Amino acid sequence: IDQHHLSNKHQTINDNIMTTSASRLTNTTTCLPLAYGSIAFYLGKKADEYHTHRWTLYVRSPDQNFDLSKAISKVVFQLHPSFPQPTRELCEPPFEVTETGWGEFEASIRIVWREVADERSTILTHGIRLYPNKAPATSADPSAYMNTTVPVVAEKYDEVVFTNPQAQFHQSLVDGHKQKTLPYPLSNEQSVLEHFRTYGDEENVQAMLAAKNFLEGELRNVKDRLLRVDAELEEVKHSLAVTKDTMAAAAAGGGVAVGGGTAGGGGASGGNTAKGGTGGGKARSKSKKKATVASESLPAGKKTKTG
Repeated sequence: IDQHHLSNKHQTINDNIMTTSASRLTNTTTCLPLAYGSIAFYLGKKADEYHTHRWTLYVRSPDQNFDLSKAISKVVFQLHPSFPQPTRELCEPPFEVTETGWGEFEASIRIVWREVADERSTILTHGIRLYPNKAPATSADPSAYMNTTVPVVAEKYDEVVFTNPQAQFHQSLVDGHKQKTLPYPLSNEQSVLEHFRTYGDEENVQAMLAAKNFLEGELRNVKDRLLRVDAELEEVKHSLAVTKDTMAAAAAGGGVAVGGGTAGGGGASGGNTAKGGTGGGKARSKSKKKATVASESLPAGKKTKTG
């Protein structure tokens, strides 16, 4: 029974739980886990054409301390029509049928709840498997890939939910956990009992812890990669900055050397040209002025011989 649903507030009828005229609890959900399936053993040398496997079809409680007789009145197994008395009805636990055969088929399982439940029967179907999923298709002889000690287990886990159950039936389900020892064996077949699967929170907790550790490891790896990428990015930025500064310094130094030389040369040449031109012009003006003065100072009628 799911203990979350069967908490103390639902175990008895009190002021917090209302009942209808039919003694049904309201606002209450009761959950009954069930396991059902088949376990098949290969007969090996004992096998013949029509009896290759010995199998057991069953309905049981995943909680091996829960008394199914508190909830179930009877279980009716409907086998393949080729079996003698294909309808098998069991009125007390363990609810199981053991047979031998050679072929796989789908069986029907009808669960009849106790009368106080006032609930309809629950019908399940299960395919009885005799051969493993990875059986080689090329070999028709089971002895080539099977042995008599390792069975083929085909089991399912399910939960039957009762909404607003009868108060008395609800209490019966709660009482199913109170017995320290069951008044019946979990199975009449010891070899089958040894291969019943276990269900519980411990397995789920371990799986969740494993998943948590895996995710934490992946996060650490991603964080380390990001840190390495950041460091490499900083190195690239630093290298680019150094290269840029070097190129700027080289460009600035080359422009001063070339520009200074040209300006100095041009200035000197221009200065010489302007000075030379101006000086030459002044010399010619002075010479011309002197010649005029000289000619004006000579007496009329006299000629001056110039060389």
